Amino acid sequence: MIFAYDLTWILLLPTLGGVLAMAAPVRLSRWLALAFSAATLALSLWIFLRIAVATGYHFGSVTDPKADPASIDVVQLPWIQFQLGSVTFRIDYYLGVDGLSLPLVILNALLTVLAVIGGWEKPRVKEYMALLLLLEAGVMGVFMALDLLLFFLFWEVELAPMFLLIGIWGSETVKHGMPGRIYSAWKFLLYTFFGSIFMLAGILLVYFQAGQNTASLPVLMQHLLPASTGVTLPLLGVTMGSQLLAFLLVFVAFAVKIPMFPLHTWLPDAHTDAPTEVSVILAGVLLKMGAYGLIRICLGLFPDGLQQFAPLLVVLAVINILYGAAICLVQKDMKRLVAYSSVSHMGVILLGVAAAAMAIHTSNPDVAHFGTAALMGATVQMISHGLITSLLFFCVGVIYDRAHTREIEIFGGVAKRMPLWATLFTFAGLASLGLPGLAGFVAEYMVFTSSYRIWPVPTAIAVFTMILTAAYLLWMLKRVLFGPFNLRWNWLPDASWREAIPLVTLAAFIVLVGVYPGFLLDVIVPALHHLLPVATTALGR
Repeated sequence: MIFAYDLTWILLLPTLGGVLAMAAPVRLSRWLALAFSAATLALSLWIFLRIAVATGYHFGSVTDPKADPASIDVVQLPWIQFQLGSVTFRIDYYLGVDGLSLPLVILNALLTVLAVIGGWEKPRVKEYMALLLLLEAGVMGVFMALDLLLFFLFWEVELAPMFLLIGIWGSETVKHGMPGRIYSAWKFLLYTFFGSIFMLAGILLVYFQAGQNTASLPVLMQHLLPASTGVTLPLLGVTMGSQLLAFLLVFVAFAVKIPMFPLHTWLPDAHTDAPTEVSVILAGVLLKMGAYGLIRICLGLFPDGLQQFAPLLVVLAVINILYGAAICLVQKDMKRLVAYSSVSHMGVILLGVAAAAMAIHTSNPDVAHFGTAALMGATVQMISHGLITSLLFFCVGVIYDRAHTREIEIFGGVAKRMPLWATLFTFAGLASLGLPGLAGFVAEYMVFTSSYRIWPVPTAIAVFTMILTAAYLLWMLKRVLFGPFNLRWNWLPDASWREAIPLVTLAAFIVLVGVYPGFLLDVIVPALHHLLPVATTALGR
């Protein structure tokens, strides 16, 4: 049966589509890319519906050995095993989706379909479509891998297509004596590779310290590193708890990808110089790889290490939120403004995880309840931010394709010439600033109200960013869309039907999550409850 290994097909379909798009004639390559990306989306939705129907909408957790097999989807096969002396290395082909990963798999598939539509007229379109689909396959692997070494492999696989997409199709601005696209592509690669080195060291530490001869995430979660066991760092002469050390090593990679201050500087450059569709994928799903790893791996494998780090994490979260919002106030480029807004909004996820960390091993039921709610909000923020920021980047791409500039000050009154585009751009801005009834409000409300009961002072400071967010977004919208009409742009046409497809689709999902977030929360909560040592029946199914 073809669906016996449906998770494998989620990897194979975009990979095959990329190969065929590269081999086919130019006119056919676009349609092949669209067909295979749409098939991947259809398959991911089919998995979602199959689980929902089979279990009555009761999704499980892939790391819970007691989970109903019908509530998750898993494939596990032996892959690599060899022995060096007394040491056995084993990597399994181990994939799985549950309530935490499946929404991200669907989001990745959806945004790739929209990116293919948005990049329909790109030069060298065969190579462009092929790399988009290969990027999709790599990100899918990150969200589905349940073997840590396989997770690391997919983490590295996505680097190559993203590097090429920015470096070849990026902007022609000059930075530090070289084309901006080259500078930003190398900066993205070096930052991410820097973090990957630490991740690999952390994974190997867990592999050897746990002594299970496997990197299976569910197995390692049943045999956590002892929090009291110390590891001496030879060069520093410092002894550190094994859980804390492993957490810090793996966390560096996730902090780079989120991105967390001060490891964030690659993001504005990458966004500014990347093609529109690549910025959509970067903001929509690549940043979520870091947040997903923080929740799935750090919270699942290193709960004590995360709890020890929580006070510093909440400080870094507040810096992320305020710094990202404040620096948006001085941006002159629309795309760079949206990029820095991502730094701020991703800080909300860090705040939610920091609150959840305090629910670990607590005997206080209030702390446990609010910690779980904050983690739920952080997870919803991954989805809502992916939708909203993707819509903002698509909107910026529409005006840039016409005017060949993104400078805020030179526009004015553009809404008179582009009413459809202006309406959707305004909608995206209002969603980003957290307007009630839209997806951004749901996530931020859950995180801020829950975190306040655990971290009152840092949360109160972070909430101040809502004023800054409204200021920079409304400031941008006012200058670009409204006010006196600049006759220089009297020739601008409105968004075409092809450009409107991604805009309207994302807007519809933003409204859906904002009006009825329950369908998403019911999927996510069971997986999160298994990650937290203290289950809270008041907030779960």
